[in-house]
Amino acid sequence: MRKRISLVGSAAAVAAVGLVLSGCAAPAPADDGAAADSPVEICYVTAAEAHPYVTPANEAFDAAAAEAGATVTRLSQEFDVQTGTEQLTTCVGRNPDGIVLWPLDPQAYIPGLIAAQDAGIPVVLINSPMDDEALPYVTSFTGPDVYEEGVLSADALNEALGGEGNVVIIAGQAGNGTTIGRTDGFTERLTELGSGIEVLQVVNADFDQQKALEASRDLITRFGDDIDGVYANDDTMARGFIDAWAESGRSLDEIPPIVGINGQKDAFESIKAGQFFATIVQSPVEDGKLALNTIVAAARGEAVEARIGIPLTVVTIDNVNDVEPAF
Repeated sequence: MRKRISLVGSAAAVAAVGLVLSGCAAPAPADDGAAADSPVEICYVTAAEAHPYVTPANEAFDAAAAEAGATVTRLSQEFDVQTGTEQLTTCVGRNPDGIVLWPLDPQAYIPGLIAAQDAGIPVVLINSPMDDEALPYVTSFTGPDVYEEGVLSADALNEALGGEGNVVIIAGQAGNGTTIGRTDGFTERLTELGSGIEVLQVVNADFDQQKALEASRDLITRFGDDIDGVYANDDTMARGFIDAWAESGRSLDEIPPIVGINGQKDAFESIKAGQFFATIVQSPVEDGKLALNTIVAAARGEAVEARIGIPLTVVTIDNVNDVEPAF
């Protein structure tokens, strides 16, 4: 799927903003990049077009491009890694001033990243991490610290359960960097805490509410009232568990504590209703804007940090009325 958007606005690049986490920038392209007052051509390989989180990130990317005076060609993987690797090759062949990639796999895109570096095209990864092996070929990685999100989720669920009980994990796509980071951060943090929480099962639901509903039906059938808590890699899948719990005839007043990620409006409402213990706010608007601003700066020959994060906020009943939902 391909979508071309011509966006023209201010010719000045908007400075990349965000919390710098760590690292040094990869080598800049051999030349000085696009002139500061010239249009910038960006090729953006996004995860999908229609998705609760990715769509507002794409829209923020477009808005930031308009402000920065950039032209964007967007290619959509529709959550298919093979499609994405082919689209990255297409982007390199277009010889743009910069490429932004939303990676769905920690390693599969490395040949395309090498080709981009050989062609002198800076690449920014958005949202999802890749393996360390890929980092020498990337100018910057912008977006949330997904491992830290797992850590924060473990802290929240450990608190909710008093350090004891059985939990299930509803994870995203198998092999996806965000899934790996959020899940490993959670389980490793429980070990670090010396928590008595036991993980009954980890299931993959591909960040999809319907798939999470189906997986949750199986979990509830198998474990039933032995489920003391739920950790979902995002709020959309957490909603799938809530729906399955209600569908099973159990009372929502007795639903196990659930921790999700993304800070969606409906997660806030579920916290207020007592059906959700916590969510972690991660703004798709900041995600999209930061990636665009960073690649524009890199394309214009400016130094950028190798790792630029976005803020994370844990929301529970204690602060749900004081924090704005992410989307």
